[in-house]
Amino acid sequence: MTRLTLCGLVSILLLALAASCGDSSPADPVVSDGNWAGTLSLFGESVTFTVDGNQVRNLQVTFVYWGSSLPPDTLVWTPDDVSISGNEFHMTDTLSAGYYSYSMSIGGTFDPPSSVSGMFGTTGAYDSLGTHNTTSDSCSWSGNHE
Repeated sequence: MTRLTLCGLVSILLLALAASCGDSSPADPVVSDGNWAGTLSLFGESVTFTVDGNQVRNLQVTFVYWGSSLPPDTLVWTPDDVSISGNEFHMTDTLSAGYYSYSMSIGGTFDPPSSVSGMFGTTGAYDSLGTHNTTSDSCSWSGNHE
């Protein structure tokens, strides 16, 4: 009888141990879907986007070139959508408008479920009537789920 009780107790302990496997740590947090908003640290311009599943969609960065070697210009950058990989995303794009051309990049790391921060960088060029001026800026940015 003692042997049967001991076998039963060992069996119960083994079942409890097997049932607890994989439950010892919580699931990785997930980046919250929905609208996000933030600001650039340089002059406080806006960064907005939507997270949908594993994608950053409809990113829009407003950046003002002023006080530099370029004539004043406000740029609203809207690159293509990009995937989130390991809680990070990175986008680059080159665009031209009139006498201006720009190279833009932004990267972000999510701190799930509702914070994000990263770096923004841009190089702008202005070419008109033999004049060629360039300027580069970079700054940090941060945002939150709305």
